[in-house]
Amino acid sequence: MNRQLIQLFIVTLLLISCKSPLKVTIDRNYANMYSPGSSRIRPVYTIYHNSDSSSDMFIKLFPIELLYTQANEQGKYLGRVNIEFQLFDIENDKKGILADSGKLQYTFEREGVKQIFIDRIPLKAKIGKAYELRVKATDLIRRDENQKFIIVDKRSEFSQQNFMLSNDIHSIPYFAPYVIRNGPFTIFYRNDRYKKIYVSYYGKESPLPKPTFSLARERQFFGKPDSMWTLPFKLGLKYLLKYEGIYHFQLDTTIDEGLTILNFGMDFPKIEKAEQLIEPLSYLMVSSEYEKQKAATNKKLAVDNFWLNKADGIDRARELIRIYYNRVYFANIYFTSFKPGWKTDRGMIYVIYGPPQHIYRSDSQEKWVYYRKSFSSSITFIFNYIPSPYALNNYILERSESYDWHWREAVESWKNGKVFMLD
Repeated sequence: MNRQLIQLFIVTLLLISCKSPLKVTIDRNYANMYSPGSSRIRPVYTIYHNSDSSSDMFIKLFPIELLYTQANEQGKYLGRVNIEFQLFDIENDKKGILADSGKLQYTFEREGVKQIFIDRIPLKAKIGKAYELRVKATDLIRRDENQKFIIVDKRSEFSQQNFMLSNDIHSIPYFAPYVIRNGPFTIFYRNDRYKKIYVSYYGKESPLPKPTFSLARERQFFGKPDSMWTLPFKLGLKYLLKYEGIYHFQLDTTIDEGLTILNFGMDFPKIEKAEQLIEPLSYLMVSSEYEKQKAATNKKLAVDNFWLNKADGIDRARELIRIYYNRVYFANIYFTSFKPGWKTDRGMIYVIYGPPQHIYRSDSQEKWVYYRKSFSSSITFIFNYIPSPYALNNYILERSESYDWHWREAVESWKNGKVFMLD
């Protein structure tokens, strides 16, 4: 890929070599990962396996988010971003050995600054291995940090990260989760021995997660696709997703793994249409009430009436709507896998309970902790990472009947016109 097309303006780059081995620890609080107000910078990353011995981390920065200062030798308004990454081998017998690491620094000049900057960072990742990548971005002027954790899975040559999507105009990569709207795109694969690609299309609505206290078996979404077809496959071919839904591309149909591309509409991850506003209300309604809302002729009026009936005035209703749908939006940003983020287990908890006060994590688990000021105990949700051929962000809640009472308490709070608070 032409590096000049990717780099949108001048940067200063410093790369520091690999450090000595160390172990992964999970004793730090990572709640800031899912707290929108905790950082003003919002970098995005995606991984592409370009060979058996290396992978690329593509990073997308938004320089307009930075703080600029003239306190420098040039006397110009400059902003600086530091990127620090650590790649841990999680397939090793001694889990958590550091496989690669580095630091990079980018300098941007405010005058004429463009909205997006994209760069490629090489990683020392071997085929047959799985890694956890920790990336920390720091606005060096504001001292503002943003940290992300990414699974780098090279155990199969057919899994998601062996493919890279780019737009049709400037060969700029799309970033995971692969949410493509209605524009053409190309698919990169590291060799050209495959001449065709198989596509399975799922157009049906993805199921809602089971309640926190339900021990019933989760219904499987991926079964027989709605339709299947074959397309020619070679570098430079343009593809277009005509319908909303989930598209699963495979080079070998005897193996489940492949490239999953999501088309959840032009507005996604935002919630703009009236019918989209109704769907997340399913957490606050019984089935019959929800079906009645969905069947309403004037869906916008149905949503407005729902919130007005819960609140004690228009202003209060507006506040409930703002908070509830902001959580839906950020759940889509953080947790989208093979279904919209608000429909995932973590998204469900996030919408109803809000961002957790503490997150403890490892490469295979996230533990969310909510503290109650009026009680000595806390509420803890445990999400286990489950590898999936259809998603890289698949975490499943450990459900328990003990969650019943405070889940119902949380839902009732919303239904009584109050944002659920744990104090």
